[in-house]
Amino acid sequence: MEQVSTEQQTAMAQSMGVGFFIFFAALMVFFIIVQWRIFTKANQPGWSCLIPIYSAIIYFKIIGRSAARLLVYLGFGILYGMGAYFLIKQNAMGGLLAFIGIAGLITFSIIDTNRLSKSFGQGAGFTVGLILLGIVFYPLLAFGNYQYIGPNGDGPNPNTDPEILHA
Repeated sequence: MEQVSTEQQTAMAQSMGVGFFIFFAALMVFFIIVQWRIFTKANQPGWSCLIPIYSAIIYFKIIGRSAARLLVYLGFGILYGMGAYFLIKQNAMGGLLAFIGIAGLITFSIIDTNRLSKSFGQGAGFTVGLILLGIVFYPLLAFGNYQYIGPNGDGPNPNTDPEILHA
């Protein structure tokens, strides 16, 4: 068996790193396109998916939630971060804070994903698909024949859509 030199190992590691970077970058571009398409299907500006906090606000608008929902996610994220910090410092309270933070983030993410599914006329099964096989179901939502029917699947709302009042 032939022995591999350190230079060869370094070259292989670098090429794998470059390959991973290219794959990850292509995946990011693909999901930007998917999110852009979902936003435009929901009658929102597609470019808004490129701006981090603004895209979350638009997402909440699509699913019929207030922009203040971002504060809920921020609060659970802070709890998780504090918990991780206390765990590093070996404080017993860290585990509990981290658990509450991550449990809150997961719970609210599942609830909001379900609302996205309902907004496009789909049910709980599609929600499970979005959560467990997002790489398949989000592109299906974006490029499939799914129509946006309103926040949480309730249809157009005359309180938020002024065009309905004039119809």
